[in-house]
Amino acid sequence: MKEQCSIWCPASVSNLNVGFDALGFCLSDSYDLMHFKRVDRPGIHLGALSGYAVPSNPSENIACVAAQSLLNKYKGPEIGIELSIDKRIKPGSGVGSSAASAAGAVIGVKTLLGVDFSDQELLESALDGEQIASGARHADNIAPALFGKFCLIITQENHRVLPLSTGLDLHYVVAHQQIEIKTSESRGALPVEIPLKTAVKQWSSLAGFTAALLTDDLELMRHCAKDYVAEPVRKSSIPHFESLKASALDSGAFIFGISGSGPSVFALCEGATNAAQVAQSLTDFLQEQPIEFKIYSGEIHQKGAHEIL
Repeated sequence: MKEQCSIWCPASVSNLNVGFDALGFCLSDSYDLMHFKRVDRPGIHLGALSGYAVPSNPSENIACVAAQSLLNKYKGPEIGIELSIDKRIKPGSGVGSSAASAAGAVIGVKTLLGVDFSDQELLESALDGEQIASGARHADNIAPALFGKFCLIITQENHRVLPLSTGLDLHYVVAHQQIEIKTSESRGALPVEIPLKTAVKQWSSLAGFTAALLTDDLELMRHCAKDYVAEPVRKSSIPHFESLKASALDSGAFIFGISGSGPSVFALCEGATNAAQVAQSLTDFLQEQPIEFKIYSGEIHQKGAHEIL
């Protein structure tokens, strides 16, 4: 058991057009930092908060709820943990800000206690925190924030997760226009039911996309990149969506879409050189617009939330 530890908590992109609530990947250049230390008072307590605002009431704070959920699984003597959050990922940005908090919280508790909790225990406790933010226990941001890589959620009830490795040289570009879209509100705008024909297109695209990752088939991935469910509903809430999409694809990106519920958008590119071209193209366009923005770009992170020394 440690007296204190610090955790790197990554952002993530979810849905990836074809995998609504079922697919995501981990970013390498956008993250929160969290610090954990043992205290005398039993339970989970909030320490210093910096960066973007998060709830100061532990019962409403995503990280505290996730941490307490995992601590409840601890079979040892009562222990107190104080966690501090440097919130660098803007809430409501569409890159898994809440998932970063939840994933970092459970990895922090695990690291401090020195207990080998199972991946499933970590996932379920992190989802307890995520539910505070979105009103749903969806793991498409939580899983990559915890485990890195691309992650496929292959069941919804028990949230079984399959991390996916690929030999493709994939780099991402994320453009975040500095407006907020609440996940719970964005989810509420989606249709409860969709036509069977639409569902079949989406299912087959998800299967093809997953196969493309595992077989390193870039052309198959490009072919299976269309979102038939969420993008038609959500794109109207994202300023300049169609222009950004055209700019990215014209610059060589092979996939472009909405990151989570937005307003961030993402592109997948082959190699660092192409990613730099796409990032520059999106930057050039957004600099002409009145909304402040940030661009993120890098390789898919392979590890997820982890201790930093």
